[in-house]
Amino acid sequence: MKNVVIALDIGGTSIKGAVVEENGTISYKESFNINSNHSKEEHTTELIKVVEKLLSNVSADCKAVGLGICAPGVMNNDTLHIGGAENIPGLHSIKFSDIGDKFNLPTKAANDASIAALGETKYGSGRDKNYHSVLFITLGTGVGGGLVLDGKLFTGALGGAGEFGHVVVVPDGDKCNCGSSGCIEKYASATGFINNAKQKIHKNLLKTSLTYEILERDKAKAIFDAAKEGDILANETISECSYYLGISIAQAVNMLDLDLVLIGGGLSDNFEYMKEHIERGVRNYALRMMVNNLTIKKASLGNDAGVLGCAALFF
Repeated sequence: MKNVVIALDIGGTSIKGAVVEENGTISYKESFNINSNHSKEEHTTELIKVVEKLLSNVSADCKAVGLGICAPGVMNNDTLHIGGAENIPGLHSIKFSDIGDKFNLPTKAANDASIAALGETKYGSGRDKNYHSVLFITLGTGVGGGLVLDGKLFTGALGGAGEFGHVVVVPDGDKCNCGSSGCIEKYASATGFINNAKQKIHKNLLKTSLTYEILERDKAKAIFDAAKEGDILANETISECSYYLGISIAQAVNMLDLDLVLIGGGLSDNFEYMKEHIERGVRNYALRMMVNNLTIKKASLGNDAGVLGCAALFF
């Protein structure tokens, strides 16, 4: 009989649910809508229904051995969601292990970016080598991160380790939503790329086909599309924002002696256009010995990273 994990990846608009085998095979998966305005009690009821649906799709030759959950925000060791997911306030204080108890399933939970780091390390871009210290960075509307150190998920004292988006790269730079200034999230997120391009358009120093209207409509994709056509301003934007990302990675490399950095999230689709500039930032600011031992590459699991990471908590 094969062991499987019931995996839930809770996002702002949906829950990705899956039944995952030990070798990383997803035998069943489904996406469920989530109402971000639901109360704690309503979210709990909905999560129970999702687990019931997934368990009903566990084949007869398999046994569910655990419930793995990832979500935005911070979880403590008792799998109690203690905050940080401002866009889903009803998750606050949900004790996910209570849901597992209803099905007699051991429960483990962690931040979504941390879980993605674990999934990529075990089943994705990190599986081809026995990497010791892995940083996973997700580039989307914001910037998130997760750490796998010595093969184990590292979550820190409160469960909040890996908040890579708030590494400061520009002292007294652009004001960040976290309350600090100059965070890498303000420069290397999709929003950061767009704002950087808009600032350059406003200065009117570089030739470009980009306009405010195009950026509002097509978002960061417009910048990369224009760069492929040789647009000077678009290429300058990619170079600058990616270089800042490299500088922030260098700080993590110097602190943790990383041997693998994985880039995921929506912007990673354009990793090849960013790679040269990221590596330049790392080379200029990280210790030479550590740079020589470092691999930087694109994450490979896409939207499955979360549920596979949930399984990796048990396997």
